Amino acid sequence: MQFRKDNSASRSVAIDMTPMIDIVFQLLIFFLVTAQMAERTRADLDLPQESGEEAMENALAGLTINIEADGSIVVDEKRIDLVALDQLIEDAMAQAGGPDALKPLVRADRNCDAGRLNEILSRLGAKGLGAVRLATERSR
Repeated sequence: MQFRKDNSASRSVAIDMTPMIDIVFQLLIFFLVTAQMAERTRADLDLPQESGEEAMENALAGLTINIEADGSIVVDEKRIDLVALDQLIEDAMAQAGGPDALKPLVRADRNCDAGRLNEILSRLGAKGLGAVRLATERSR
């Protein structure tokens, strides 16, 4: 009986790296685009400095409401009034699937009127939103 000599160890298999490089570039583009979109929801505000919640929660807000120092409301780089804010809240709740699924983020400038902030938080509460997050900067 004659056995064949095993030549599999001497053969080399070429691995095509092109698909992996394509995927890496697509991921890179995805993260760059989403980072730019996240920055567009944030107005340039002077947030209050508080220690805040220690656990870092990365949940998406679904709705980000910015209150500037003069009391104007900015959502997605557009100044809106309270009537338009009510409509945006209802639309966001419908998209999220109800008031329990939506946790809006309120970013108020530290120099804004507290009455304006309370008015907006009251409107959110009246719509059934119990969980509202208030953005702050960490103390240095």
